[in-house]
Amino acid sequence: MWVSVKSSHLKRLLIHTRPLIGGFLVEEKGWRWTQWTTLFFIATFYVPVFFTKETYKKTILQRRAKRLGIPYGSNHSKRTIIQAAKYFLTTLFLRPIHMLFTEPIVTLICLYNGFMFGLMYTFVVASPWVFQHYYGFDLTGQSLSFLGLIVGTVLAPLPLILMDLHIYQPRLKRWKSQQSTEAVIGLRFPPENRLFPALVASPILPAALLVFAWTSRPSIHYMVPIVFQGIALLASLLIYASANLFMLDTYGPLYGASAAGAAMLSRYSLSATFPLFALQMYRGLGVGWATTTLACVAAALAPVPWLFWRYGEGLRGRMKYEASA
Repeated sequence: MWVSVKSSHLKRLLIHTRPLIGGFLVEEKGWRWTQWTTLFFIATFYVPVFFTKETYKKTILQRRAKRLGIPYGSNHSKRTIIQAAKYFLTTLFLRPIHMLFTEPIVTLICLYNGFMFGLMYTFVVASPWVFQHYYGFDLTGQSLSFLGLIVGTVLAPLPLILMDLHIYQPRLKRWKSQQSTEAVIGLRFPPENRLFPALVASPILPAALLVFAWTSRPSIHYMVPIVFQGIALLASLLIYASANLFMLDTYGPLYGASAAGAAMLSRYSLSATFPLFALQMYRGLGVGWATTTLACVAAALAPVPWLFWRYGEGLRGRMKYEASA
């Protein structure tokens, strides 16, 4: 489960690093080198994927059974074309969409995390305009303005790791010590315990956006909005990571994969939509009211992790997709 979160964190880091590098490349080498650099990054970070070990339990058991000559489950290699097409349509395509619109947990997390991705791409599009318009930054300065976002992204794993070590793991250990061996086999540690980072970060995000909104002006040093822009992105990553882990723990490996598919559909749809209007919104409303609008959306979504913390057990009891082991 952490693999998916780490992969998404790496993608965010690359998204904010490319404009920083791209500004210098455009000046020195021309725009085509921004595309070459992207290809270099892809080659560098995706080559290790070929050496990554399988982590899906069902696949590991199938491979072990095949190696030992023991029948295990259905044999995917013997499927007909019609069976394979049906599997793709029902399990890989329709199930994530169905969960997106019928499972409240999936719906709210997809909406929240989709907004996080939309916010990230809004910064990518609007941040250079903000610092050029209000501070007179040239192309190099506009590229350097992404340092706040990059630092926020780089620092995000630190509080996640600290909260996991000092809050989640001790609670998990206490829970196991209070259960008998038979009970632990039949029960699962409540996934709401994954939400601590989101509980902390959900009010920080709209607050940081408001500070960024009203400190981006020539009378205030440019480092202030850059710092709070980084804090906003750090908070969004804390929410994103813990909410995703909560959802994956809720549904387990089987249906959790479909829930993750629904999350990918929603976040990439919104991240493609936000840049279509973000720059026009900033030009029309100015940085203050444009970012305040985003802060209001973040404030409206802030109760979501608290809702899960308070009513998560009841919502899980009404799921249409039972948690898979």
